[in-house]
Amino acid sequence: MSGLLITAVVATIVAWLAYRQRPKPGATWLAAMLVAVGWWALFYAIELPIQSMPTRRPFMKLQWLASLTIPVFWFLFALEYTGRDRYVSRGSAAALLVVPTVVFAFVATFEHHSLLYQDPQLVERGGTLVVDHVFGPLFYVGVGYAYLVILGGSLLFVSLIFDRSPTHRRQSFALLAAVLAPWVGNLVHVLEIPMVALDPTPIAFLVTGVGSYVALHELDLFDAVPVPDSIARDVVVEGMDDPVVVVDERNRVVDVNPAASTIFGYDASAALGRDAARVIPGYPQASDGDQETVEVETGRGRRYFDVTVSDITNSNDRRIGRVVTMRDVTERTHDEQRLDVLNRVLRHNLRNEMNIVAACAEQLSTTADEEELELVETIRERANDVASLGDTARRIETLLENADEEAYEPLETMLDRVLERGRSQYPTASFETVWTTEQGTVYCPRTIQPVLWSLFENAATEADASVTIFVTPGTDGYVSVTVADDGPVIPQREREVLKSGTETPLDHTSGLGLWLAVWGVRSIGGTIDFESEAETGNAITLHVPCEIEDLATGEAQVVN
Repeated sequence: MSGLLITAVVATIVAWLAYRQRPKPGATWLAAMLVAVGWWALFYAIELPIQSMPTRRPFMKLQWLASLTIPVFWFLFALEYTGRDRYVSRGSAAALLVVPTVVFAFVATFEHHSLLYQDPQLVERGGTLVVDHVFGPLFYVGVGYAYLVILGGSLLFVSLIFDRSPTHRRQSFALLAAVLAPWVGNLVHVLEIPMVALDPTPIAFLVTGVGSYVALHELDLFDAVPVPDSIARDVVVEGMDDPVVVVDERNRVVDVNPAASTIFGYDASAALGRDAARVIPGYPQASDGDQETVEVETGRGRRYFDVTVSDITNSNDRRIGRVVTMRDVTERTHDEQRLDVLNRVLRHNLRNEMNIVAACAEQLSTTADEEELELVETIRERANDVASLGDTARRIETLLENADEEAYEPLETMLDRVLERGRSQYPTASFETVWTTEQGTVYCPRTIQPVLWSLFENAATEADASVTIFVTPGTDGYVSVTVADDGPVIPQREREVLKSGTETPLDHTSGLGLWLAVWGVRSIGGTIDFESEAETGNAITLHVPCEIEDLATGEAQVVN
């Protein structure tokens, strides 16, 4: 009897803990189930000492209230906790309680018929008075229904055992142990296996209380509620703005999301069963994993989509279908078109016009008087500056289009080319290269050469400029190349703009040369630092990925 009372106390305490977790999914139903467990154990403990059958009957009947409702509460808890709460309602709960209600009506009057118990009487077994009886047909109806409902709820938790989350797996094991223990105990009682004199079911519910406590407190039962794949699919796929279509191996559409109606031009569900090649723009021209952009006339005008086709494979790595994802890239495409037009105007039209202006200014200089000559020279210089700006824009475009992280060349060779060009183009400037350590041949991506030339141009603009290049191969797979000059410092405001990567009408750079250096070094996975001092000029350092050829072996390797 003490075991029954302990079970009642444990179940009540855990029920209270579960009840406090409301409104988390399943908390109320788990609390209700544990209250019923405590109820059953308590009234069984009260019944056992009573030695009169008529006095015992009310307590026997009260226990049936728990035994009939526990399976229903368990099933509702399993539904709600595993994310199937849409099936939990007052109507579904009432429907589940129809059979228990009918059975209880016969329980309440079992002394007047033999449908539940046949010839119940008190007998002494193992020093305890127990009710000896033969089960009637209605008893098996009630027990059969209870087993069926418990099995349904248990299967929902069994499915979580195969979930990818180990947390949900452990929770499911604990909860299944909590419900299987009394189930087995009840089977022993129903099958009248001569193991114990008493009905072991209420005592086995002690496992239910402990298992629920472990799941609740040790395994964060209500803090890590599982999200079923079906719900995740509804949220992710159904809520996507991009059309997603699933086709089978016969190229028939088998699933779509609502956004697919954008490309179909009609309700997405109407495409089910149709030939994918007829309803999906860009299919099957798009091969697996490849992307191609297609134009689609939609209700919102002409749109552009990147089409990606991915295989769906089974556990044997055999393809069983395809997923076609179409990303709306209309805005990006329009931006690219605008940039193409602007680039063309800047690179060709504007440069040509400026060349004409410069040529006219040159012509005017032959006939202008002293006062006009200064104005003509200003016109010519500004025209050349604007034309040069277009050239730099073209160089940036070419640099970024052709940036290749894999194409390496000796850094020293690239520096020699840049120095030779610098000495030729800026004959009054002086150039010097300093290698701070002795190492083997340093290989860098070829993209670094136009980046270095851009920094040279920035450093050598002043007459008699002194430009020094410091090269420091590191041991982390990068080489540092610093271009130092003694010219006017780059304003702090301009350095901040280059660092942030965004210009405004108030905060901007004076040209595109330094932007070429910033974007170019980033395109090969490097970084750039700016240092400027009024007394010493500027020091711009590139940190560039490199490979260093070992002096001893002559083998190139990435240093990490």
